[in-house]
Amino acid sequence: MVEYTSLNLSRKNVLVFILIFTTIAVLDTSIVWFSAYGVIQLSTTLNVAIFVIFSGIFIAINVVLLNSVRKIMSNPVYRPAASIPKYLHSLIILIFILTVAVIITIILQMILQDSYNIILLRIQTYLSHLSPLIFLSFLIFLFATWITSSKRNYIIMLFVISFSLVSINLVISLLYLESYFNASAVIDIRSYPIISYLSNIGGQPRFAVDLFISAFDALSLASFLLMWITTLILLSQFRHRLGGKKYFVLMSLPLIYFIFPFQNYFGDVLLPFLLSSPIIFSVVYVLFFSATTQVGAFLFSLSFWSASSLVHDDRVSRSLLISCTGVAFLFGSIELAPLQYYVFPPYGLITEGFTPLGAYLVFVGIFISAKHISQDANLRKGFYKTAESQLGLLKTIGVSEMEREIEKKARDMEQLFKKSGTWKDFDLKEVSQLEDQNVKEILREVLNELYYSKKDKEQPKK
Repeated sequence: MVEYTSLNLSRKNVLVFILIFTTIAVLDTSIVWFSAYGVIQLSTTLNVAIFVIFSGIFIAINVVLLNSVRKIMSNPVYRPAASIPKYLHSLIILIFILTVAVIITIILQMILQDSYNIILLRIQTYLSHLSPLIFLSFLIFLFATWITSSKRNYIIMLFVISFSLVSINLVISLLYLESYFNASAVIDIRSYPIISYLSNIGGQPRFAVDLFISAFDALSLASFLLMWITTLILLSQFRHRLGGKKYFVLMSLPLIYFIFPFQNYFGDVLLPFLLSSPIIFSVVYVLFFSATTQVGAFLFSLSFWSASSLVHDDRVSRSLLISCTGVAFLFGSIELAPLQYYVFPPYGLITEGFTPLGAYLVFVGIFISAKHISQDANLRKGFYKTAESQLGLLKTIGVSEMEREIEKKARDMEQLFKKSGTWKDFDLKEVSQLEDQNVKEILREVLNELYYSKKDKEQPKK
């Protein structure tokens, strides 16, 4: 990737990327449903043209963001980024290349053969669902290490559980989609009207469908609620600026918007409207609820986006913007429909293609932020002077990462002394026990003493 494809990440640029992604994700689903209800009947040529446009935008966003992250990781100013295993960046590049190869092959098949092979759809489905699990595993492990060294770890715990549920949901959605592909006797998907694919789909046992969908919905709802609670806490300073009532109303709207489509599990209150006017009701329903996942993802990204404006260190600010973009892509791209219908062209393929990039960006952004904060004493001191909730999280992960690094260095030094024999007069067993049992407590006591004593000195005497 050449230099001009990179971009200096700013709050405005990140919002543009998220809005473009949201538009593609919503249209990717809406076009299928509107075609199914007979509201629109696009020609094959126009459908293929839309898919090509989506593919071009997908490639452009990936190239720009990956090259921007690469520049950050190779910049000496961002030295902590060098701690990220290099094979992870190589892996996301490989995933992107394979995805582009699949997309281009599908496009060429649609143009030249007026069909595409369903095997390509299955390959991309595996690629988009399994590869994010690698990055999410690193992220969950990172949060888990911080939990053990953090006193106030309930926010970190919420992150761990939420990302764990997302990982499980990726597996569930993969099994669900794969069961549909296995049930299909069709190998080549031809350019029939989209409505014909939705009306003729079958072969799946109803019990299996209900089981997978119920599990997917339950995990989606649980991970959404946990991330919503986390976001509510992280953005709590706006409660004082907007007022308690306005704040909770604004924060509750995305939650209600996301939860409402699940009302059919508790008695379908909209069933009378569906029976009386099925077409009109379906169109209005799709128009109104087609963006539930993406709206929630946008809300979750706001905590990182707003935190980036509160941090005056440009390195941390950009790292937070990377995480902001990743959260929006990750939570907004996990969809079952319309991929399960394998229509022509394969709507839904581009949306799921953003999942690996989202998982990678979340991990990289949070990792670099924590590393910078752990190595910058002035930055940490600044966090102790503010009551902003997002900065409290950054302070926690920064200090936890610093403790983890010191413990690792202490153990490395012990091993060095063991090998060199310099500590032959010391009882290494006692030293090891001291490290394992007391290092965290000693570090925490010293840090608290340093920061809180400084805070007391800065307070005006009465």
